[in-house]
Amino acid sequence: MNPIRMNTVPGTANGRTAQEGVVLFVALILLLILSLLGVTAARMQTGEERMARNEDNQQIGAQAAEAALRNGESLLAGGTVSFPSSNPGMLSPTSWNGGDPALSVNWSSPAQVMSYTGPALASLPAASQSPGLVIETLPAVAAPGVSASVTSLTQTSPPVNVYRLTAQGVGADGTSTTVMQSIFQIQ
Repeated sequence: MNPIRMNTVPGTANGRTAQEGVVLFVALILLLILSLLGVTAARMQTGEERMARNEDNQQIGAQAAEAALRNGESLLAGGTVSFPSSNPGMLSPTSWNGGDPALSVNWSSPAQVMSYTGPALASLPAASQSPGLVIETLPAVAAPGVSASVTSLTQTSPPVNVYRLTAQGVGADGTSTTVMQSIFQIQ
């Protein structure tokens, strides 16, 4: 019986070449690189979604705050708000020692914040449909074109009443707030 002989390449054991294990190693390295690229792309997508959601929340809060400002201005223009008042959200500068109401008002306290009474904000999410409003009386000023001296304010022209309105709107998921202020004059 003659043993079967395999053709062997000189310098190799059992006819195997030295390069057969390199293909597996290169394939694993390429698979690792592609996996890292996929994970990076997924993380970037998650970050972009988070940024878009935050921007949407900020925009919804801004819409609610803007609605509250316009509602307060229409109340002042219509003469339905009178000062001094013990109503929530109607304050004088001495109420917080001349500070900014946006920083010193407790927006979750119904005793300090005026409720929104304007048109229904049905197009906004439920969390954003009740923006807060604070109306502050500011010192009266002279009418346009009138000297600002004390004698002219009391003798020639009625003073212009000035109000600072501060509104706070809440984003769709309640995690972001937007505070806006406007100055409103009534002659």
